[in-house]
Amino acid sequence: MDRDGQLTFSDDPLLVGVNAAHQLIEEGDFTGAVNKIDELLSVNPEYPGLAEGYRTAKFWNNRQREIARLDRGKQTADFLMTQWEIFKAYAQEKNLQNSSAYKSAMRYIFFTASENYKTAFQSQESTADNFDLLLNLGLCFLTLGEYRQTVETLEYARSSYRSSARLLSLLAEAYYHTNEIPKSLLLFREAFSINPAEIEMGLLKAKPIQETLVAVAEKKPSAADAREWVPVIGFIEDIFFVKRQLNMQQVEGIRREIYSLEKSYQTLGRERIENSNIAPRLINKYLWMLDYFEFQQYNFESLSEIRSRLMQIDRQLFEEFFKKNRKEPKAPR
Repeated sequence: MDRDGQLTFSDDPLLVGVNAAHQLIEEGDFTGAVNKIDELLSVNPEYPGLAEGYRTAKFWNNRQREIARLDRGKQTADFLMTQWEIFKAYAQEKNLQNSSAYKSAMRYIFFTASENYKTAFQSQESTADNFDLLLNLGLCFLTLGEYRQTVETLEYARSSYRSSARLLSLLAEAYYHTNEIPKSLLLFREAFSINPAEIEMGLLKAKPIQETLVAVAEKKPSAADAREWVPVIGFIEDIFFVKRQLNMQQVEGIRREIYSLEKSYQTLGRERIENSNIAPRLINKYLWMLDYFEFQQYNFESLSEIRSRLMQIDRQLFEEFFKKNRKEPKAPR
C-alpha cells in the first residue's frame, strides 16, 4: 500500500528498507539512498519499488556535486528547476511518475528550490529579477500543494510588479484549491484572455479547466492549439460564468484589440485563419464586449452587432449557443 508517498506493512524488512530509501531521497541524501537501495537489490532485485528508487536516487546523486558547488539562492534554485524538467522527461521514459521515489524527489527538489528562491528574493539589491523569482517561488509552492503560500506569493507579485497570463493561471489554480471558486474562474478567464500561449496546461489540475479542455476537444477537434479556445469554449459552456466590471480604459483597450485583430482577420484566407490563433482571440474579445453591453452598459444595437459578427466568424459554434443559451436582445421601448 501507499500512504503519503510511503509504502506500508512494516513487518516486511525489505519494505522497511525501501521506505527508508525514500525518506533519504526526500531529505536530499541521494548518496545514502543509492547505497541503501544497492543493499536491498542484493537481497531481491525484483522487489517492487527498488528499480524506480534506484533510478531516481542515481539521477539526483549524479547532480549532487554541482548542486553543492552553486551559490545559495537563484543559482541553486534555477539549476534545480532546470534539472527537474530533465528528470520529468527521464521519469516519463522510465515510467517513474507514479512511484513513491518520484514523489519523494519532487518534495525535496521543490522545497529546496523554494527556500533558495526566498533567499534570492530577500537578498536582491536590484528588483529587475524579482518578478521571475516570485513567479518561480509561487510555482514551487503550488507543486508542493502549499496553496495559501502560493496565493500570498503571487498576489504580492501581481500587486508589486505586473500581471501575466502565466502568473494569473497559477494564481487561479491556487485559488481553486483553497475553495475560492469565483475568484479562480475569473482569474482563469483573464489569464487565457491575455495570452493562452504563455500558460502551461500541465500545471493546471482544476476541474473547470479539465472540463473545458474536454469540451474544446469535442467542439474544436482540429484546433492548432487547444489553449486558444479555452476562454471561448469556457464562456459558451458557462464554465467561466463569473463576470467582472470593466472600466472605460479596459473597454477602450478591448476595442483597440478588436480593431487590430479584425484588420488581420480580414486579410487572411480561410486556411491561414484555421491554422492560426486569430479566430479564437478575436471571438474572445467580442465575448468580453458582449458581457459588457448585456450586463454592465446595456446597448441593444451593440449587442445585435456583436451577435451578428460572431455568427459570421463561427456560425456552427454560435448558432447553437444563441439558440440554447441566450435570448435575443430586446430593443428598448
